[in-house]
Amino acid sequence: MKIAIMQPYFMPYLGYFQLIKEVDLFVFYDDVNYIKKGWINRNYITINNKLQRFTIPLIKPSQNKKIKDVEVNWECSDMKKLIKTFKYNLNNKPKALNIFESIVKLKPNTISNMAMLSIKLACKELNINTKFLKSSELAYTKKEDKILNLAEICKINNIKNYVNAEGGSKIYTKKDFLDQGITLQFLKGLSSPSLLDIIDTIDIKDKLLKYECI
Repeated sequence: MKIAIMQPYFMPYLGYFQLIKEVDLFVFYDDVNYIKKGWINRNYITINNKLQRFTIPLIKPSQNKKIKDVEVNWECSDMKKLIKTFKYNLNNKPKALNIFESIVKLKPNTISNMAMLSIKLACKELNINTKFLKSSELAYTKKEDKILNLAEICKINNIKNYVNAEGGSKIYTKKDFLDQGITLQFLKGLSSPSLLDIIDTIDIKDKLLKYECI
């Protein structure tokens, strides 16, 4: 059994989905602080044939708030403009458009719920059947040490094999986790803009398999 733990991002890059595919349980790390100018509510998508960054508007986002508590601003003019832009530019991408319209119809109240919904809908299209949980719903005691928190989430789910995105190798070492009785691997996957940009491509499911754990 393998587990991965990541903050929820809105329609993230391909490597995020490769990580989900590799593990048996994926935990959305939603009870940690929101990061301004991070990738929780931002990404890139092709608009008018150019790769452009977009931002999901939020209500009073703060790094003092947990991701699960940051609300989406569905009523502002920037959101309404973004919805129109997305619908126009995804018109020739039926899977992407279906995912986006499903999200807009449901209007999740927080960026955490919006991001998780986007990921789950994309996984359904990609036939990824990994089980999902939220860290905020797990009975574990938060500590100052990030490694201890991640190890505790692994332990309460009775999983001793933890897989992290390759970028985590700059923060964690395999010894850090081995000291907690957890085996750590890093997934070396593919980068990409928002999955909305590529989910309709013919070779998307082949690309999902192009990664390795090191």
